[in-house]
Amino acid sequence: MKELPLPRDCQINPMIDGTKQMNILEMRLFWLALDDVRTQLATRGGSCQDGFDALRILPGQVKRIFANGSYLERLASACDLLRSWSIDWQDEDEDDVIYKVFRTIGYQPKDGLTIKFNPSMQPFLLDLYYERPGFEKCSLAQLFQLSSAHAVHLLAWLLQYRRTRRRETLTRYIDVNDLRCLLYIEASQYPLMAEFKRRVLDAPIREINKRTQYRLSYEATKMGRKITGFTFTMDCSDLDASTELEEITMLERTSPR
Repeated sequence: MKELPLPRDCQINPMIDGTKQMNILEMRLFWLALDDVRTQLATRGGSCQDGFDALRILPGQVKRIFANGSYLERLASACDLLRSWSIDWQDEDEDDVIYKVFRTIGYQPKDGLTIKFNPSMQPFLLDLYYERPGFEKCSLAQLFQLSSAHAVHLLAWLLQYRRTRRRETLTRYIDVNDLRCLLYIEASQYPLMAEFKRRVLDAPIREINKRTQYRLSYEATKMGRKITGFTFTMDCSDLDASTELEEITMLERTSPR
């Protein structure tokens, strides 16, 4: 397949943008696969240019990661849905092309979980780690702790703009319509701004601030009395990559087949 160029000024990585339609279980599977990419980049370096190995998680470790019984029961069907996940992109000739994200993704109780990205995802994966280095191990582990899809989307969106670990604060503005699109919220949902803020912003942000090392806040921008957008500030000053987090993404592996 012809190399797929990813513009350096692309504001949102299409793989991350594509998660906005996922439920929390599907997103957790995606984050696990992303964390394994990070591990392979750290250990294999340049050899990853030829593609990433499959992530294989043994049955016992799958049960530890997805301890909730309902999650285990839904794991196989979640993999089935993600197997058809695709993203739209324009190639270097500006032709619209549909790319499947995963070459393999499946779960069997006796065999465990297997996930492998399609080779066509290589430029998008490298973009996340080299052009948008916010998805370090600490961030991915904390994303996995969140139970609210809105919380995951908000934090993942901001992490794309977090260029360096030395940067203590990050500020991003987004208008209301773009925020609805980011969080996959229809215009008919939460028509009252007070309800929108309570359900979509306040509750997810409380979860982020409680369960992660990030501290997120926002301010509304108004035109007259109407709220037209929000400015989000993410405080990373307390972020400590050496902090002992529950290592849910340190996975027992079998040898690649």
